Amino acid sequence: MLSEQSQTWFPTHVQVTVLQARDLNPKSKTGTNDTYTIIQLGKEKYSTSVAEKTLCPIWKEEVSFEFPGLLLQGTPEKYILHLIVMHRSLVGLDKFLGQVAICLNELFENKSRRQKE
Repeated sequence: MLSEQSQTWFPTHVQVTVLQARDLNPKSKTGTNDTYTIIQLGKEKYSTSVAEKTLCPIWKEEVSFEFPGLLLQGTPEKYILHLIVMHRSLVGLDKFLGQVAICLNELFENKSRRQKE
Protein backbone atom coordinates (compact mmCIF):
# COMPACT_ATOMS: atom_id res chain seq x y z
CA MET A 1 0.00 0.00 0.00
CA LEU A 2 1.17 3.51 -0.76
CA SER A 3 1.67 5.94 2.07
CA GLU A 4 -0.85 8.75 2.43
CA GLN A 5 1.79 11.41 1.61
CA SER A 6 2.79 9.68 -1.65
CA GLN A 7 -0.86 9.92 -2.78
CA THR A 8 -1.20 13.60 -1.92
CA TRP A 9 -0.96 16.24 -4.65
CA PHE A 10 1.60 19.02 -4.18
CA PRO A 11 2.02 21.93 -6.60
CA THR A 12 5.31 22.07 -8.50
CA HIS A 13 4.65 25.27 -10.50
CA VAL A 14 2.74 28.50 -10.15
CA GLN A 15 1.28 30.37 -13.13
CA VAL A 16 1.00 34.13 -12.70
CA THR A 17 -1.07 36.44 -14.88
CA VAL A 18 -0.35 40.17 -14.64
CA LEU A 19 -3.54 41.85 -15.78
CA GLN A 20 -3.28 45.56 -15.04
CA ALA A 21 -2.49 48.38 -12.64
CA ARG A 22 -4.78 51.29 -11.83
CA ASP A 23 -4.41 54.93 -10.84
CA LEU A 24 -0.61 55.03 -10.70
CA ASN A 25 1.14 58.22 -9.66
CA PRO A 26 2.80 59.92 -12.65
CA LYS A 27 6.60 59.89 -12.60
CA SER A 28 7.45 61.51 -15.93
CA LYS A 29 7.32 65.16 -16.95
CA THR A 30 4.47 64.37 -19.36
CA GLY A 31 2.19 63.30 -16.48
CA THR A 32 2.13 59.64 -17.51
CA ASN A 33 4.28 56.53 -17.02
CA ASP A 34 6.04 53.98 -19.17
CA THR A 35 5.24 51.10 -16.84
CA TYR A 36 6.38 47.49 -16.51
CA THR A 37 6.12 44.87 -13.78
CA ILE A 38 8.85 42.60 -12.44
CA ILE A 39 7.54 39.24 -11.19
CA GLN A 40 9.91 37.30 -8.94
CA LEU A 41 9.81 33.95 -7.15
CA GLY A 42 13.08 33.08 -5.43
CA LYS A 43 15.91 33.79 -7.85
CA GLU A 44 13.72 33.60 -10.97
CA LYS A 45 12.51 36.88 -12.49
CA TYR A 46 10.31 37.91 -15.38
CA SER A 47 9.48 41.40 -16.68
CA THR A 48 6.35 42.35 -18.56
CA SER A 49 6.46 44.50 -21.64
CA VAL A 50 6.40 48.28 -21.17
CA ALA A 51 2.97 49.92 -21.30
CA GLU A 52 3.75 53.40 -22.59
CA LYS A 53 2.21 56.76 -21.63
CA THR A 54 -0.50 55.55 -19.25
CA LEU A 55 -1.46 55.66 -15.58
CA CYS A 56 -3.64 52.53 -15.93
CA PRO A 57 -1.50 50.00 -17.82
CA ILE A 58 -2.94 46.72 -19.12
CA TRP A 59 -0.59 43.81 -19.79
CA LYS A 60 -2.50 40.47 -19.70
CA GLU A 61 0.83 38.61 -19.63
CA GLU A 62 1.49 35.19 -18.11
CA VAL A 63 4.56 33.52 -16.68
CA SER A 64 5.09 30.17 -15.00
CA PHE A 65 7.59 29.54 -12.20
CA GLU A 66 8.79 26.21 -10.89
CA PHE A 67 9.01 25.87 -7.12
CA PRO A 68 12.64 25.21 -6.09
CA GLY A 69 11.38 22.61 -3.57
CA LEU A 70 8.12 20.99 -2.57
CA LEU A 71 5.35 23.23 -1.36
CA LEU A 72 4.30 21.02 1.55
CA GLN A 73 1.78 21.99 4.18
CA GLY A 74 3.63 23.33 7.21
CA THR A 75 7.00 23.53 5.43
CA PRO A 76 9.42 26.03 6.99
CA GLU A 77 10.55 27.28 3.56
CA LYS A 78 8.42 30.23 2.43
CA TYR A 79 7.60 30.93 -1.20
CA ILE A 80 6.94 34.64 -1.65
CA LEU A 81 5.81 35.93 -5.03
CA HIS A 82 6.88 39.55 -5.55
CA LEU A 83 5.34 41.91 -8.09
CA ILE A 84 7.16 45.24 -8.44
CA VAL A 85 5.77 47.98 -10.67
CA MET A 86 8.33 50.34 -12.22
CA HIS A 87 8.42 53.38 -14.49
CA ARG A 88 10.99 53.08 -17.28
CA SER A 89 13.19 56.16 -17.44
CA LEU A 90 15.03 56.89 -20.65
CA VAL A 91 17.70 58.76 -18.66
CA GLY A 92 18.85 57.57 -15.25
CA LEU A 93 17.44 54.82 -13.09
CA ASP A 94 13.92 53.45 -13.46
CA LYS A 95 11.50 54.71 -10.80
CA PHE A 96 9.64 52.57 -8.27
CA LEU A 97 5.82 52.82 -8.41
CA GLY A 98 4.66 50.09 -6.03
CA GLN A 99 4.84 46.45 -5.04
CA VAL A 100 2.97 43.52 -3.52
CA ALA A 101 4.25 40.31 -1.92
CA ILE A 102 2.05 37.19 -1.88
CA CYS A 103 2.89 34.23 0.36
CA LEU A 104 2.10 31.18 -1.78
CA ASN A 105 2.35 28.86 1.26
CA GLU A 106 -0.66 30.58 2.82
CA LEU A 107 -2.68 30.26 -0.39
CA PHE A 108 -1.86 26.55 -0.63
CA GLU A 109 -2.54 25.81 3.03
CA ASN A 110 -5.87 27.68 2.98
CA LYS A 111 -7.44 25.56 0.22
CA SER A 112 -10.96 26.72 1.05
CA ARG A 113 -10.03 30.23 -0.02
CA ARG A 114 -11.41 31.04 -3.47
CA GLN A 115 -10.74 34.77 -3.56
CA LYS A 116 -8.15 35.84 -6.13
CA GLU A 117 -5.24 37.95 -4.87
